[in-house]
Amino acid sequence: METVERPRARPYISRRWSDRKAEGNDGLATGTDARRISRLVEAARSGDREAFAELYRVHHAAVYRLARFSLPVAVVEDAVADTFLRAWSGLATYRDTGAPFAAWLYGIARHVVADVHRAAARVDPSREVPEDARSFDQQETDRVVLAEAIRQLPDDQRHVIELKFLAGLPNPDVARALGKSIGAINALQWRAIANLRRILGEA
Repeated sequence: METVERPRARPYISRRWSDRKAEGNDGLATGTDARRISRLVEAARSGDREAFAELYRVHHAAVYRLARFSLPVAVVEDAVADTFLRAWSGLATYRDTGAPFAAWLYGIARHVVADVHRAAARVDPSREVPEDARSFDQQETDRVVLAEAIRQLPDDQRHVIELKFLAGLPNPDVARALGKSIGAINALQWRAIANLRRILGEA
């Protein structure tokens, strides 16, 4: 059985994909072209590691944002690497349903984040508290407070906020990912923002 290797931090891009990018045909200038992503996914499903490395390059920032928003910085890179390792291992079960590939990665990343939180819950909490509370700057404190507020949202609202503002998907892609109309996504977004304002105001 072939050993699955963890994607490298700076994946090598084959001449095939890099040449297409330079020619402006099948390359990924922005990572938003669904057909290009689909071709890369199919190549990766056939075992093309370089195609998967390109998927890694395109989606790394979004997965990193999701992990960083929910986790301490010390474990973020491991969570990102675990997300892509699980994605590589699970490509055989991936089915194109019309939703963006990024949404599938988002689902994996959320499971990874949840696993990290569960593992941390089994650790003595006193070991995680810094001796000097001043070691947390204001930006980090704001991130933790906002992450906790988002966790209190109803699932559908939380998914919209995470997909739009963390995964960076436009509303039409969020709608396809969640199987809803764009109008429904807009409504969920506004409800989520209103609820966040209320939760943060109470906090």
